[in-house]
Amino acid sequence: MVRGTLLLCAVLGLLRAQPFPCPQGCKCFFRDSVQCFGGDVARISALGLPTNLTHVLLFRMGRGALQNHSFSGMTVLQRLMLSDSHISAIAPGTFDDLIKLKTLRLSRNKITHLPGALLDKMVLLEQLFLDHNSLKSIDQNMFQKLVNLQELFLNQNQLNFLPSRLFTNLGNLKVLDLSGNNLTHLPKGLLGTQAKLERLLLHSNQLVSLDSGQLSSLGALMELQLHRNHIRSIAPGAVDQLRGLSSLTLSRNHLEFLPSGLFLHSHNLTLLTLFENPLEELPGVLFGEMAGLHELWLNGTRLRTLPAATFRNLSRLRTLGVTRSPRLSALPPGAFQGLAELRVLALHSNGLTALPDDLLRGLGELRQVSLRHNRLRALPRALFSNLSSLEKVQLDHNQLESLPGDVFGGLPLLTEVLLGHNPWRCDCGLRPFLGWLRQHLDLVGRAEPPRCDGPGQRAGLPLWALPGGDPECSGTRGPSPHTPARDSSAALGHAVPVPNSPEPGAWAHLVATDKRQDHSLFWCLYFLLLAAQAIITGIIVFAMFKIGRLFRKLIRESSCLSQWENLVIN
Repeated sequence: MVRGTLLLCAVLGLLRAQPFPCPQGCKCFFRDSVQCFGGDVARISALGLPTNLTHVLLFRMGRGALQNHSFSGMTVLQRLMLSDSHISAIAPGTFDDLIKLKTLRLSRNKITHLPGALLDKMVLLEQLFLDHNSLKSIDQNMFQKLVNLQELFLNQNQLNFLPSRLFTNLGNLKVLDLSGNNLTHLPKGLLGTQAKLERLLLHSNQLVSLDSGQLSSLGALMELQLHRNHIRSIAPGAVDQLRGLSSLTLSRNHLEFLPSGLFLHSHNLTLLTLFENPLEELPGVLFGEMAGLHELWLNGTRLRTLPAATFRNLSRLRTLGVTRSPRLSALPPGAFQGLAELRVLALHSNGLTALPDDLLRGLGELRQVSLRHNRLRALPRALFSNLSSLEKVQLDHNQLESLPGDVFGGLPLLTEVLLGHNPWRCDCGLRPFLGWLRQHLDLVGRAEPPRCDGPGQRAGLPLWALPGGDPECSGTRGPSPHTPARDSSAALGHAVPVPNSPEPGAWAHLVATDKRQDHSLFWCLYFLLLAAQAIITGIIVFAMFKIGRLFRKLIRESSCLSQWENLVIN
């Protein structure tokens, strides 16, 4: 076996080593392949291309038409690439000798018309690229002999109509790209024989509807791209037969309503886009069980609210975005029921003014929630309860004036809270929340800090810059006039600051003790400073004492040494 392999390699090496008359202006990498650039399209035959070539690449040719004799005698050619040139027309018999061709690429040219029988001799053709040309119409018999064709690219042309029988004989087709044209509708029966089709790209056209039965024969379809059209309506059951569909794009259309149960049987969807449609409302039942769908965006709609539990079947959803919908002012209780694995919830840039208490109930895996750029004036106290995995909360650019002191309590993994661009009212009512804020300054965004909107001279101050004690809040709750002064003083002396307490008078005790606490702190620091000074003085004195003893010892040793030297001399 090894000897046979070595022999084959040696033979191939000899074949490649044989002299090959490479045409002028071309590159010949292998014995049967040639690459040429430049030159005149009408004079391809003058290049003197050998007839035994299997691969020919011609690009950046000059403007002109392909002639009948351009590829005469090339009966073994398998790949012909004629792209990025200025081919404007093709003679009817140009490809008649290419009976073994499998790939023909005519991309990025100036072709406006194709003769009806141009491809009739290419019965083995598997790939046909006609994209990025100027085709306005196609003869209904153009592809009738291409029974082995698997991939057809007609995208980025100017097609506005397709004959209903254009693809009738293309039963082996797997990829069909019609995107980037001017198609307004698909004639009945156009895709009636494409049982093996896996990818259908129709985006960036002018389609106005998706009718019943248009796609019913596409049982093997896995990808359907319909975004960037003018679709206003979808018939009920239009995608029911596409049981293997995994990717469906319907974004950037003109859809105002969706039929009930439209995606009820689309169990294999892993990608679904519906964003930037003027949707007025969603049906109560829209989605079926989709175990593979992990992300869904509904931004840029005209929705005013959401049906209760409309996402309940999307149990594996990780990211959900309902954003940039200014009319969305309210959400029902349980709107996100069933999304037990949701990680990211984006509700920013809407018109939300209030939120139900249980909006986030059951979202135990939630990591991030964005409520920025809404009109929220308050938050429910228990909004973030039982969300122990929550890490980021975005509440900036709202109308919040105050928050409960314990609204973020019980969130051990919290790393970021954005609160800027809200009209915070920095009066006594904000003090409970300020207690939490001062203990978690590292969580609040400093780039756009929350600032006071008032009252008075506090406007513009960052929330954490407010003084710890506020005389204006001292009257919130005071000692009873019938209580002896000693008892009142004792009560103030032992009051426990409870900034998160729900009792209305709890903050009054904290205010009453603020001044005393600040004074005690001052004296504590003062005595600490004195103690430190005493310690340092003691250390210096001890060091001087040790240095003095060392000097005395050195002096005695020096004196003894002098006496010893005198005795020796004498």
